[in-house]
Amino acid sequence: MPVFAVLAHAQPELFARLVERLAPYPVVVHVDARSRGDDFAGVPRVGYVRERVAVRWGGFSVVRATLALYRTALELAQPCDHIVLLSGQCYPARPVGEFADHLASSPFRQHCRTAPLFDGAAYEGRVLKRWYLDALPIGPGPTYLPRALLRRMISELAPRRRRSVFGDIVPVAGSQWTALTADCVADLLGKAEDPYWESLFRTTLAPDEMFFHTLLWNSGWRNEVEDPELRPRGGRVTADFTNFHYLDRLLTGTRTLADLPAIEASRMFFVRKVGSSRSAELLDALDRRS
Repeated sequence: MPVFAVLAHAQPELFARLVERLAPYPVVVHVDARSRGDDFAGVPRVGYVRERVAVRWGGFSVVRATLALYRTALELAQPCDHIVLLSGQCYPARPVGEFADHLASSPFRQHCRTAPLFDGAAYEGRVLKRWYLDALPIGPGPTYLPRALLRRMISELAPRRRRSVFGDIVPVAGSQWTALTADCVADLLGKAEDPYWESLFRTTLAPDEMFFHTLLWNSGWRNEVEDPELRPRGGRVTADFTNFHYLDRLLTGTRTLADLPAIEASRMFFVRKVGSSRSAELLDALDRRS
């Protein structure tokens, strides 16, 4: 059975609509501490993370929020259940029952596709340059330009970390949105609490696409993924490692009704990124398919 674990920060009406579409399966949610929790309260069948994290895009705070979300999900899940990570701006592209059947019948248990990080300068830079996106967040405001300049200076001028900081650990990355069994998640959380793991990823760019993937890849759970061999990246981007989502390959923009043919052709179970207003016609069309 899937237990859906949602990271939400905006559009509570969209979150409520998502939960309705995920019925009858349980949902747990982490609401960004920078958002009004009351706006998301009272949605039926939802468990709420009690210790909320203030989340900044691309920062380690996303990992901390996900850790809190996983701990709450484990209170509901049986060991063989899948804990499925979604954002509040994901939406089912096919009936959720078909997705549950897919998880139950899949020849592999852990849905977490990955690629090596030490494979190309752009991806190495995400790990070896120093990024401080929690302290110097991306986003609008009167300090936008000074923050952007300081981030650029630190990432380009500060001494880079060496590959050797990882020792025998092979760092990998993939789509943030995974489906892992509860027994796998419980085991990885035990390792994630080691401060050493945080030290490896605290100053990386978008560690939510690396942290759990690297934990899994460097454990026995690697034998339960779709392909336990680490293949060269070969020019592929993060969107090419999606597990069950239709994604814009550049990870930009909001999906609209114009994207419906491509979404249908992909046969993926979810789509992101959607919004209540811009995606209204698309969401209505997807609802009619369920």
